[in-house]
Amino acid sequence: MNNMRKEMFNLYPFRRAASHFALATLFFVLFHAGWQSVSALLDGKDLHHAVPVLEKPVADLGKAIGAALTFWMPDAVVSTPLGALSMRTTIAYTLYEWVKLPILLFLTTFGMTLLRLKVSAKKIEKTLGRDDFLGAVGGTITGMLTPVCSCTVTNLYAGLVAGGASRKASTAFLFASPALNEFAIVFMFVFGGLWGGLTYLFVGFWAAIVTAYLSPVLGLNPQNFVDQVLKAKCHISHVTYANEVEHAFEDAFLLSRHLLLPVLISGLLAGVLVNFNLTIIQVMERAQFHWWGPIAATLIGLPLDVNAAATAPILMAVSSVVPLGTLISVMMATTVASIPEVSMLNRLISKRNTAKVVTWYAMYTIAIGLLINKLFEGI
Repeated sequence: MNNMRKEMFNLYPFRRAASHFALATLFFVLFHAGWQSVSALLDGKDLHHAVPVLEKPVADLGKAIGAALTFWMPDAVVSTPLGALSMRTTIAYTLYEWVKLPILLFLTTFGMTLLRLKVSAKKIEKTLGRDDFLGAVGGTITGMLTPVCSCTVTNLYAGLVAGGASRKASTAFLFASPALNEFAIVFMFVFGGLWGGLTYLFVGFWAAIVTAYLSPVLGLNPQNFVDQVLKAKCHISHVTYANEVEHAFEDAFLLSRHLLLPVLISGLLAGVLVNFNLTIIQVMERAQFHWWGPIAATLIGLPLDVNAAATAPILMAVSSVVPLGTLISVMMATTVASIPEVSMLNRLISKRNTAKVVTWYAMYTIAIGLLINKLFEGI
């Protein structure tokens, strides 16, 4: 650790002001989430509309910055094999991701570390700290209540691990958050009916649990990377903390700094891929009721960066021309993984283990589509 970093972390006024600003930001995000629920209920909306989107204030900030910095640009379009690529859309979306992803990574790490420092280890171990079935269930439920896209979930995943979440709990969260959240569940009840929605919910829940138990085989153990980063502060001499807030701030700063480059790469890839989200509609229109529909849906959807809420136009466009299993493959493939997520996982768990994770996601997504098409054949 060089002298500049030693001096920076020893600048008490800076650290104190920055850590308290981070705490205020975290409280604002949580308050905003609560207000989303309260206002939805007061407006008479259904319960599923009252579930808050935790990242909304940060995402809104990113969108505003992206729009403000690109509104003057001419909308140059480049033709590619996958479709048209808009330069203005790409730059605006990349800026949006570059604002959103680093902030969410920092706030998640900061909040989870602060919780770990404030709450006794025994209490943490009783929830997301458990590396058993209940821990996996806790991670799955947490993921269900945190609807984010695949590139965002990797940042939250790293923060959960840094904050003391177990391997099983964090792995279940990594799978469930983009694939099994309230948006996805509601859409599947709408498009698949009662049995389609229940099937999606049941199978998705157990898929997250199975993924948690497969974590050793898949190499999903970013704790080694996180520990390496956080141990770096041991080389900083004479660093003292006035309270847990400053301690959590430094841990979050160190982890975010080491992951900044893959986060920026992830955001850039998301900016490029967002142009091709509707390409999957063209593929599904060709697949229709062919048996290989779920395979095509998985292969074309897996690399794209689409969150569960944004799949609504895609699902609506293809719901009348493809069977239920293929529809589910579309939903899961476009949410459980993406090229931006791969760039982050490469940094956390190595390229080899990332390939295992993506292969597992692809196998599961294809299998569930084929199975449901068979079960609901002729219905």
